[in-house]
Amino acid sequence: MASNQANTGNYLNEKSPFTASGKQVPAALSMMVDSMASMVERAKIDLENVDQRARADLENIDQRARKDVALLDQRAREDIQKVDQKARKDLAILDQRAREDHELLRKVRKAKRLTS
Repeated sequence: MASNQANTGNYLNEKSPFTASGKQVPAALSMMVDSMASMVERAKIDLENVDQRARADLENIDQRARKDVALLDQRAREDIQKVDQKARKDLAILDQRAREDHELLRKVRKAKRLTS
């Protein structure tokens, strides 16, 4: 017996035109689902690529920040050394003046003792 019904098994990629519940799925809906699944897969790949680039960018930023911190540390050490040298010179000048003032006071006291 010949049947005049269309062969329902001739859909794209020979997929079953029925869902798990046994209901028939139109070809357009099946194509739309396939397209959406493909878009989701591409989105996952794109997200992984973006994640990899973000990690690489963060690594570059981290390396630059470390170099900047090292440079700032070096400059700070140089500045501290300059301030220390200046302070030592200033202390030497103050010490010299204090010694001169002390010597002057000693001479004045000695002179007062002689005159009294």
